[in-house]
Order: sequence, then C-alpha cells, then structure tokens
Amino acid sequence: MRKFFTVILAVLLITALVTGCGQKKPQEQAPQEQAGPESEAVSYEDGVYYAEAADFDDHGWKAMVTVIVEGGKISNVFFDEINKEDMLKSFDPEYAANMKDKSGATPLDAYNNLQQSLVSKQNPDNVDAVTGATHSSDTFKDLAKKALEASPVEASGAYKNGLYKAADKDFDDHGWKGMAAVLIRDGKIAIAAYDEINKDGVYKSTDADYANNMKAQSGVTPAEAIDTLTKSVIDKQAADVDSVTGATGTAERFKALMQEALSLAK
Repeated sequence: MRKFFTVILAVLLITALVTGCGQKKPQEQAPQEQAGPESEAVSYEDGVYYAEAADFDDHGWKAMVTVIVEGGKISNVFFDEINKEDMLKSFDPEYAANMKDKSGATPLDAYNNLQQSLVSKQNPDNVDAVTGATHSSDTFKDLAKKALEASPVEASGAYKNGLYKAADKDFDDHGWKGMAAVLIRDGKIAIAAYDEINKDGVYKSTDADYANNMKAQSGVTPAEAIDTLTKSVIDKQAADVDSVTGATGTAERFKALMQEALSLAK
C-alpha cells in the first residue's frame, strides 16, 4: 500500500512540473499585448527623399512628394500634383474653386493636412485620409512609402531634385498669406510658383477687384508681378531676383519665401 501511494505522489509531482513549464509568466506576455503599429518606433536615414507618379492620371495630373528627414525623423513633407502645362494643382485657383464646391475642401487644404499628418505620425501607413480627397490621400501614402524606401536624393547640380515649398505662418495685416513652390529637375529650378491667399480661399492673382485697384495705383496687377518674378527665378536659378516696380511688397515676400524653399533643396 505504501508503495502504491508513493507511485501516485510521483505521478502528481511530474504532472505539476510539466503543466508549470508549459505556462508563460504574465510579464512574458505583456509586450505582445501592448505591441501595435502606432507604438512601433520608426527611424530613417537623414536626407531628402523624392518620388513621383510614373505617369499622368486620367484627369491629366501627376503626383509628387518630397520627404525631408532630420535626426532620424520626418521634419518636412511637400506634396502636390502637376499637369502637362506645368501648373501645380495647389496653385490653380479654378481647380480649387471647383473642388471646394464639390467636396468642401481645396487641394491646398488636403495637401496641408496630409503633410502634417505624416510629420505627426512618422509612418505613411498611419496617415489619416482627408475627407473629400480620398484619391489624393491614397496616392500620397503610396508615394511617401515609395520615396522613403529609396535612397536619399543626391545633388546633381546646385540643388537636389524634388518639390519644395514655403509659406507664411500667418495672414498679414491686409488678410493675405504668401506661398511659394519650386520643382527641381536635373539639379535646376524647372518650375517656380507663387501666390497669396486670403481666409476665404481667394487667390490674389485672380482677385479682380484687387487687380483693378492695384493696376490703377501702381500700373501692374498681382498676376503680372508674379509672372515676372517666377520667370526671373528660373532665369537666374536663384531667389535673389530684381524687384518689380509697383509691387515692392509682393516682390520682397516672394524672395523671402523662395529663398526658404530653395534652402531646403541644397
């Protein structure tokens, strides 16, 4: 009988040991329960990353994105779309008005939100889509991933290829905010764009009342001044261009924002 109980006790001890070894301790399970895409640390090699769509879409636009990484983190993002006439969509007043009527947002609104979301989330997969701009949102995320998977851009001339932008942080005393963009191809300034926008989303270059008043007072319209200034940037391949008579304020703001945008391309 004593031998029988000894065998039973041994069996119970072995069973308890096997069961205990098969269980994980709570602290071993915790990291798996907390892991998720939002909590994963992301780090990139410093540099400028650029990608553009392979071709124009069915509506005649080609998307492009520049991502700038500093200290292992995304610090700046610039996104836009361009047509075959070299017009950037965010600088197209007619397109902005039509899109706002249909979806409640403009390309400029949508692109700013996408850019800010990527800087905040640091991961294209986690970027929030913009209501009314689903296609642009998907394109943005795909291109940002493509850019970051490639090697940083190396300067092939005075500048690094890519799209670069700059804008005033606030509206001025007259209610306008300046914005500038340059597209660098083969190390040179290929496209320069500039305009000013008010809180109602009106572009100064197409504001008829403003143009008439400015023309009467100075002999030049905002659109004429902008055309002269952007052509001069391309001719000189620099932001330090000659001022435009009758549009000194516009010219000074233009040069400051162009200089800011181009400094990111060096």
